[in-house]
Amino acid sequence: MTVTAQISAPSNSNLAWTAGDVIGIAAGYGLYDATARNREYVCQADGTTFLQSANLPMYVKGATNIVAYYPYSGSDGAEPTLALNTKDQTNVTDYLFAKANGITPQNGSHVNLVFNYALSELKMNFTIPAGESVSTCRLEGFSQQATVDPYTLDMTLEAPETLVVNGTNLQTVTLKLIPQSITVDAAVPARLVLIGTIRSYTIDMSQVQLTGGQVTLANINLTDGIGSVDFVPGGSAWEDSGLGGNVTAE
Repeated sequence: MTVTAQISAPSNSNLAWTAGDVIGIAAGYGLYDATARNREYVCQADGTTFLQSANLPMYVKGATNIVAYYPYSGSDGAEPTLALNTKDQTNVTDYLFAKANGITPQNGSHVNLVFNYALSELKMNFTIPAGESVSTCRLEGFSQQATVDPYTLDMTLEAPETLVVNGTNLQTVTLKLIPQSITVDAAVPARLVLIGTIRSYTIDMSQVQLTGGQVTLANINLTDGIGSVDFVPGGSAWEDSGLGGNVTAE
């Protein structure tokens, strides 16, 4: 099997192969065959052709799917662990995934792989009331970790986790997120909480659907609503006034 590959990533149009880039390739039956799992293919000088690093190319021995990923991890012939993690937005692995269906010995002498950016991007622009500024952005109800089957590229999402972005005056926030569909009746509601200097704002995000390789743009206008009061522990502490009785807040 000879291999060529391209990158199709509208959200990251500057991505391109360079000589020496390494991709991992597996066949659908690779789970049972070490000669067809996590094979190490290296990009050549033309930026399109990939050759097996040990000059032992894969052979298509029956009807299968060919899957591939980048950047390469693990070792040739050993099942890799593919995990997406977007909890730390300063350190997100930009995985690329490719899949070619219906490969047979008759058409598998050459396989062209089209790689797509594995993650989705959520870009949010905030229109903020005069005299207000937003210092913290909390995205809730979205999974920030997932495992990926190296033979099918199917994703298994982990439980939702809160993603926090801090700043002094947040006006535009771009997040790299795992592709996922949000349901209105999810156990953890999908919402965006913005903590401002005057008040906080809670935005329903249950209609947001994230697709790999695509940018979802949300223009959020905070000037039309008074927001909601949100007491956040950590930045300050309650102190006893010494007046006695119970403290109430409205």
